[in-house]
Amino acid sequence: MDRECDHLLSFMAEDLDQGAKEKFEQHLHHCPDCSKEYKIMTDIWHSLYLDIEEKEVPKTLKSEVMAFVFDNQEKNEKTSWLARISQWRRWLSGQFSPVASITVLLLIVVSVALIISNNQLRHETIQGNLPVEVVSTFSLQAAELGNPLNTDGSAIVLQQGEKKRLVVQVDDLPKLNGSEVYQVWLLRNGKRENAGIFKPNKSGEGVLTYELAHDTQFDQIGITVEPDPYSTTPRGEKIVGSS
Repeated sequence: MDRECDHLLSFMAEDLDQGAKEKFEQHLHHCPDCSKEYKIMTDIWHSLYLDIEEKEVPKTLKSEVMAFVFDNQEKNEKTSWLARISQWRRWLSGQFSPVASITVLLLIVVSVALIISNNQLRHETIQGNLPVEVVSTFSLQAAELGNPLNTDGSAIVLQQGEKKRLVVQVDDLPKLNGSEVYQVWLLRNGKRENAGIFKPNKSGEGVLTYELAHDTQFDQIGITVEPDPYSTTPRGEKIVGSS
């Protein structure tokens, strides 16, 4: 193979100066091998590029792939995918032919992504096969207000593997107005923790599911009506609470 053919990956990665770039463009017109390889790799790159543009790669996946390939070097968010390929190419081009280099490069990224994806899928499958355990239950009654309410409900804490969720179900809730919401609070030793908001349906039935942190502890539940979804501490009246 002509020595000029060795510049194919550098040309694709835009890593040549203007003179070398123009020289290789002339070579590309007269070398059937490079022309064929250039078309194949360009088609592959465009397919990958469009997929990356349309589907944002999760940040966690990006960081794990980059940490694996670059041996935990700090990721430069301003570096484009094309520049990353140029960095990897400098090492690969010294070890393999142009076609083999791009093939190995793609295999590295795809293989690491598949390993991470399979590990996540395996973890989710294991979690899905674990039994669901009832950790605790709460009976909810209407608060003592001027106008007696028939509101009542229940709350339950479920655990499946490492995941723990709170499920709250309340009936006969008073109708809300405007931007009002019902907000659930978890109480322990006088301290309150926000556990999410919800709005009831037309029949006054409300349901909330909230994923709890592993170390969350509480012994009471309260539900208040808040003027908007942005309360960090209760601003409205307590409607329902645990006994």
